[in-house]
Amino acid sequence: MLTIFRGAKIYTMDKENTVFSNADLWVKDGKIIKVGANTDIPADATIEDASRLVITPGLIDIHTHVGIWGEIDEHVNDACEYSEPFTPLMDAIDGININHFSFQLARKGGVTTVQTGTGSANPIGGVWSILKTGGSSLEEMLIVERSGLKGALGENPKNVFGQSYNKTPYTRMGVAQIIRNGFQKAMELSSGERDSHMERRTDLSPFIEVLEGKMPLHLHCHRADDIATAIRIAKEFQISLSLEHCTEGHLMLDAIKDCGASVTLGPFMLPSTKYETRNSTPAAPKMFHEAGIPFAIMTDHPFIPIHYLILCAAEAVKYGLDEMAALKSITSEAARLVGIEDRVGSIEAGKDADFVLWSHHPFDSRSTVVATYINGTKAYDGMQR
Repeated sequence: MLTIFRGAKIYTMDKENTVFSNADLWVKDGKIIKVGANTDIPADATIEDASRLVITPGLIDIHTHVGIWGEIDEHVNDACEYSEPFTPLMDAIDGININHFSFQLARKGGVTTVQTGTGSANPIGGVWSILKTGGSSLEEMLIVERSGLKGALGENPKNVFGQSYNKTPYTRMGVAQIIRNGFQKAMELSSGERDSHMERRTDLSPFIEVLEGKMPLHLHCHRADDIATAIRIAKEFQISLSLEHCTEGHLMLDAIKDCGASVTLGPFMLPSTKYETRNSTPAAPKMFHEAGIPFAIMTDHPFIPIHYLILCAAEAVKYGLDEMAALKSITSEAARLVGIEDRVGSIEAGKDADFVLWSHHPFDSRSTVVATYINGTKAYDGMQR
């Protein structure tokens, strides 16, 4: 069935950042088939009045723990395997609860796609996944089952294992060496040995996937020296790197730009509960934008609740970030950084019909989500909240 959302202001977030006024969005069979002003309406189309509303692509948060964090007690959750510091075989898909209330919060906030998985207790924690926030099964929701190997530098693994459990790693040097060990062992394997490890799904198999370019290494890093260590490890093994949090990245923009890593910034609206986050600032996105470094903005749900993703981007705007750059960071640019831009992130013909109807511009403090659509189906109705 063809449905046309008529008369909206539409932010397509395509390559030209096209904005249509009084425009129509055509949706059929879960896909966008047309967008533009003054379109000829077929007689058999279902018309949805979107006049006075704003339409954007569904929002995308590429650093969350949606569906996997217990959110009651940090040590009673499925987000980290605390038994050992080195747990590369922990797969997000084995811990995600699609009925967890965080998915409902996501849809309430217009977030239609998330990257989720293990937290940052472990130097090597496991493999992340990317999925839609609505659907009847995990298989239906999945976009990328294995989207990256997650690791962490700095205080988190030191505090969890060195201080709380009195076991390695105690120091930043120990954390980095645990990460290196996996790649060093995988590098030493012959082609046949690599095939054997992949077939048997050993601890080295995720490292082989990263070395072969099948997925990146995501490293949690706040302090500038931890960011430098992450860059050094990526260069040593010639692997794709995503800098997660990158809190003091604004102190070393040239090094980050030169290394070509992906960057996910945030969360900003938190107290500095850790020494290494004392230099956190919502002005960082503006600095990255002016330096020409692509980035996404994240919530790190549950630390900032997922439905406040739009507020995180709006906070960056308050601190000088261009509005369109801010909106890109949670739509098209976020999609591009994790390689799913062929399906989501912009309103273009052929892409999944994931979009949000807003009462006002999404950065307007009065704005509310009128409706969230995933694959052309209404996943949240703001009129019934």
